[in-house]
Amino acid sequence: MPRTDFNLSYAIGLPPAEAIKYFEQKGFAIGFRWQDVWAEAHARAFTVAGVTKLDILTDIRNGLTDALKNGGTLADFQKQLQPMLEAKGWWGRGRVVDQATGEVAGKRLNSRRLETIFRQNMQSAYMAGRYQEQLAGADLRPYWEYVAVMDSRTRPAHRTLHGRVFRFDDPFWRTFYPPNGWRCRCRVRTRSQRDIDRLDLPVSSSAGRLETVDQPVGRDGETRPAVAFRGPDGKRFTTDAGFGYNPGRAAYQPELDRYPADVARQYVRGTLTGPDFARCYRTLESQVAERVASGQTLAQMRDGLVVGQRWPVAVLSDEYRQLLRAETQTVWLSDDTLVKQAVSREGQDIGLDDYWRVQDVIERAQLIVRQGGLNLVFVRRAGRIYHAVVKATASGRALFLTSFRESNAKAATQAMRRGEVIRNEWE
Repeated sequence: MPRTDFNLSYAIGLPPAEAIKYFEQKGFAIGFRWQDVWAEAHARAFTVAGVTKLDILTDIRNGLTDALKNGGTLADFQKQLQPMLEAKGWWGRGRVVDQATGEVAGKRLNSRRLETIFRQNMQSAYMAGRYQEQLAGADLRPYWEYVAVMDSRTRPAHRTLHGRVFRFDDPFWRTFYPPNGWRCRCRVRTRSQRDIDRLDLPVSSSAGRLETVDQPVGRDGETRPAVAFRGPDGKRFTTDAGFGYNPGRAAYQPELDRYPADVARQYVRGTLTGPDFARCYRTLESQVAERVASGQTLAQMRDGLVVGQRWPVAVLSDEYRQLLRAETQTVWLSDDTLVKQAVSREGQDIGLDDYWRVQDVIERAQLIVRQGGLNLVFVRRAGRIYHAVVKATASGRALFLTSFRESNAKAATQAMRRGEVIRNEWE
């Protein structure tokens, strides 16, 4: 029988390293209503609805960070914050008005709101940490079971998901990894193939069962697109408004532009040489090989395998960033590019180890050619010629590695003829 005595308050009292890391990596976002900072933005930034002063947000986040690290309780959190909020005029009821300008600066905080802030942020941080730990063990326990606390307070929709098992890489978990609403007590249990066979657990798939619906987000009739899961009985399940994201998956990569380049490069190296990237790389490589053998098209493979994951592969120097006219220093690699690379690399001797060298290849580029929105980079290393393509997004605020392969001198010569040469140390 599945256990239903999971005590989230006990789990929150522990200091899991991944949960602390997740929370400390958040930036700040300001919104007067909770709807102003939507879905995945909540995972990447810390926000409190109605609080528009950065110093107040900082006080609250510091209090939550202390609670995570030290196993603090709600009472500890309130005891730490209430005197600071009282001193700054943010404790009580009603709105805070700037006396100099008359501008409404936000809504005051009270015990009830602090409880909501504490519970929701602590739970999201804990679940983000659990997601990373479970993802790291997916090779041995690739099946994930949705577990609800089955008592009188369990929401009917969450009750219907209880006991459902999906593979860890099923798109279902992009949206429905807990928490799925205010005070949601659900969690995820990992299962091995042996568990599935021994307990005779059916494994579900979300293929054909995920739909986009318009979800109400306020009393004024405003709606936002949301993902719904349609069960075998035809009923649709959606998270509470604003909860349709996986906090661990959405936010785990830090905003590297906030860090000095040398510190960010250390993080990149750790990412690319660590077990998570190796596991994702080998899993995609294996899945692409299976689908190629079955005759799937690239479009079918991208639809089935791409989940929006990305990894940092290089951090640009200020000089290099100016050469590329980039607003960001970080170059990212998407799972979409990895899939395309795996499909089209026949005859290419590019493997996992080569991605560890992307920073070096880009940093030591001997030839850079601009062709439209693409920057073609060539370098000779250890008797090989590497060719990387770096592309900026339409906003210019993100850079992606869209191709990385072994090349030849002829390709470099052709690139120079067709584009604008912005660095040439090739000869």
